[in-house]
Amino acid sequence: MKRFSIECGVAQPSAADAIAMDVHGAGKNVKLRIDYISRAMLGNVPDLLIDLLEIATYVYCADQRLGRGSDQLTNFGEDWRRSLRFSIPVRVMSIWQDPVVQKQLAKTLGFLSDDSYEFIFRQADDPARPKDLYFPDLIDTTFEHDEVALFSGGIDSFAGSAHDIVKMGKSVTLVGHHASTKVRAVQENLIEGLRKRGFGRKVSYIPVWVSNENVKANEFTQRTRSFLFACLGIVVARMAGKDRFTFYENGVVSVNPPLAGDVVGGRATRTTHPQVLRGLESLFSLLLERTIEIQTPLQWMTKTEVTQLISAAGLSDMLAQTASCTRPRTWTTKQKHCGVCSQCIDRRFAVLSAGLGDHEPSENYVCDLIVSDRSTDDELRMALSYVAFFQKISATTRDRFVIDIPEVTSAIGHFPDLTADAAGTKLHEMFQRQAKAVEEVITGALVEHRTALFRNELPSGSLLAMCFNRNGVVTEPPSGYDAQVKAFVDRLSAPVLEFAVDETNARILFHGGDRLDDANYRIVLALITNFRSAKATSAEVPFIRAPDLATVMNIDEQSLRQQVSRLRKAIEPLAVKLGIPMDQNTFIETKERAGYRINPECREISVVDVRAADRALRPG
Repeated sequence: MKRFSIECGVAQPSAADAIAMDVHGAGKNVKLRIDYISRAMLGNVPDLLIDLLEIATYVYCADQRLGRGSDQLTNFGEDWRRSLRFSIPVRVMSIWQDPVVQKQLAKTLGFLSDDSYEFIFRQADDPARPKDLYFPDLIDTTFEHDEVALFSGGIDSFAGSAHDIVKMGKSVTLVGHHASTKVRAVQENLIEGLRKRGFGRKVSYIPVWVSNENVKANEFTQRTRSFLFACLGIVVARMAGKDRFTFYENGVVSVNPPLAGDVVGGRATRTTHPQVLRGLESLFSLLLERTIEIQTPLQWMTKTEVTQLISAAGLSDMLAQTASCTRPRTWTTKQKHCGVCSQCIDRRFAVLSAGLGDHEPSENYVCDLIVSDRSTDDELRMALSYVAFFQKISATTRDRFVIDIPEVTSAIGHFPDLTADAAGTKLHEMFQRQAKAVEEVITGALVEHRTALFRNELPSGSLLAMCFNRNGVVTEPPSGYDAQVKAFVDRLSAPVLEFAVDETNARILFHGGDRLDDANYRIVLALITNFRSAKATSAEVPFIRAPDLATVMNIDEQSLRQQVSRLRKAIEPLAVKLGIPMDQNTFIETKERAGYRINPECREISVVDVRAADRALRPG
């Protein structure tokens, strides 16, 4: 884990291995500017919220400045997480020094970005700085709106705001963050489009510019952007005298499903993950000593269903003005979507499934979703795994949903109005609808391009060709992705070793009647806690060092190695019975100097599932 020290509010760092960040003063290298705030609203901003704005700005800008490890599949997790230690001046020391506040802040950010956080707060030297320091463009207005909502300029935020303004008749203050003039232009064009259609009195726009100044960004994942976004939301909400604000994002994305083999945890977006939202609500409620609510009206909708809201509002012609791509530096006037990042793939599936392809031609994407050649692109695996993931979902029953997609477990317990079982059912139904939408796009493309597919006229590296002839993929990326992608695709269809822990009878059960007991059972039992906890939190399954495992087993290390060998030999018959390729790491995995663990590719199921499956396979 890489460790960084970030000293904020100073011109120069005190140590060679630290960095200095300053949002004002002689060492200013961070920009924070909020436009179009009314003078009346500014009077409602307490010092505590100015502190929160600065903290969020420092966290977000440091996230961009401090690089993570390689984004390659190999050894990916080793350098991904960072340890970040912030020293920040604040105006209201009594609140920021509260251990409960600090713990909630670090915990929420840790889940959001997969990093470790530590905060040291100190009294600001000049706490009486003018409140308008970050609000240079004040306006005179007394108009009040029904809601405050966050506005990125993507499909979800535009669809949600369009639905509230056009269909529900609400007036909405839209808060739009940007670190690029291109992103601000997208937001302003959409707002202007609403005004031209007669909704000028129903919408106001507050643009916020937060970025590093004169410093090159080293990290583009922006995992902490939603923390900054939420802080902006609560600040503007409180300016307007409200205890709530709205995030517009579809429920499939917010749950953070593993759409690609290495895009899990903090790499995949957790912008509106239920656990993040509940953490932010708790943090803001602690700070303000009042109940704060973050509304997510699109939580139970798929991307397709959200896109259809634009059509229902009569604004289909504005669809192409929205932008979802994560790479604004590559945008041109004609093409604002690369077509290969996960957001572009998800967006294009939704647009086509919603029947709005005519309102956004494929030429708007650098890489067409269906027929462009992806064989020389590092993101080849993204398109493949996106389809494969929803193929898997379509075949997953409600009973198997949480078992087969364990990543949803981190969300299930964070819907305040639902029991865990009810939340699981609603999530399963939503994912099934998304899977159906993906299937319809692929089958529709098959009909449209059937002649070209039959004549072998499509590139072998196109998504459509790969879906029906994966062996035809030819990849020549410079970083060795060819072998990695092939292995990843092979794993999509490879059988999974399933096992159950029968604690009543002290044995491990496998399909086909094979079992482990006695010392073999005790080895698995010693490793199962790490396996279960990691699966429940979408974390990497940790190894247990050989000396520690030997101590638990009450044997020496040499005996431990011999016992693991006997366990591996005992399950060799599964290769024939279940058709599972077996090697020494298939079930119990060994890594030099790290120790032992249950292979993360394995799947724990219930004893009942093993017995039921075996009964179904018996003849007669």
